[in-house]
Amino acid sequence: MKYFILAGEKSGDLHGSNLIREIKLIDPNAIIKGWGGDYMKNQGAEILIHHTELAIMGLLGVIQNLNKLKGLFSKFGNQISAFKPDTVIFIDYGGFNLKAARIAKIKGFHTQFYIAPKVWAWNKGRIEDIKKWVDQLYVIFPFEEIMFQERGISTHYVGNPLQDSVVQFKSQNSPTDWNHPLPFVALLPGSRKQEIKTAIPVFKKLVADNPQTNFIIAGVSEWSELIKQSGLTYILDDTYRTLSKAKAAVVTSGTATLETALLKIPQIVVYKTDWLFYSLAKLLVKVKYISLINIILNRKAVPELIQTAFSSEHISEHLTQLLVDNDPTRLKQMRDYEDLQDIIGTEGASKKTAELIVHYARSAK
Repeated sequence: MKYFILAGEKSGDLHGSNLIREIKLIDPNAIIKGWGGDYMKNQGAEILIHHTELAIMGLLGVIQNLNKLKGLFSKFGNQISAFKPDTVIFIDYGGFNLKAARIAKIKGFHTQFYIAPKVWAWNKGRIEDIKKWVDQLYVIFPFEEIMFQERGISTHYVGNPLQDSVVQFKSQNSPTDWNHPLPFVALLPGSRKQEIKTAIPVFKKLVADNPQTNFIIAGVSEWSELIKQSGLTYILDDTYRTLSKAKAAVVTSGTATLETALLKIPQIVVYKTDWLFYSLAKLLVKVKYISLINIILNRKAVPELIQTAFSSEHISEHLTQLLVDNDPTRLKQMRDYEDLQDIIGTEGASKKTAELIVHYARSAK
């Protein structure tokens, strides 16, 4: 069969690659095209648009790129019309992907959405869009299955694919497979250009303010020039291994916060965006926290430094606790990670989702 996968950012590219691997075990002759990145390409997908072209952040970013977005949606419609996939799979990236799902559904294509838009956090009106434009929905948190099924959406809880990635990493890497001699703090500036541009000045000051501490940026090669210009020590495209050897981490809010927790590394979550988007978000967002860890546990397990609190001074204050082995704050965070692990469960999300995707795609033929 033919599959079109739309992954709009780096985390989606990773999940897409794991999904492709599992799909090909079930359907060895699968033909897969889509939007994504190097992870998906390495699993045999033909990448028509790289996810870095979709890296638009904040309300101002959307307003400034309206023509670009219009062009991308037009390209998407033309590409699926030409390819004629048996199913179109959308991975996360809800704001963009729901609009793309509408285009696909209107054109008569079968649609499946993996990692549901976080409507429980904000904009519950999107539930009706999901009901209209998505044939099968795959969710990664247990509470989401009940919420969506109650609204009449065909929903399947599959577990969390990050667990698959972490387990795979641990199985392929020896604890001694590392040549860095000193304990260090990993700095994760994010995977989007604006996130990195915001984080780098703070990280530079953090390094200058803490000469007794060793810091390493865990970055992505797509934005290597930005990272190299910082003058800080960095490692590209090896985030899991960098994190797994760190004493603690400073992590830009997003998927990486959950990955850091599953790797059992104490962390500080940071985030800053344009003032207009943040002001609107404060009015619209219905959850108390921004990090996935705190949202899932429904308590403040890891510190969150947002907007003006994202500073060298505030980070340094928290690091003094997290860098001491027997500090109560560090020990409590590690205990909270155990509770998180119980909720997330074991690996297998990618395999289960692939089986369901192929089943429903075949049923729709």
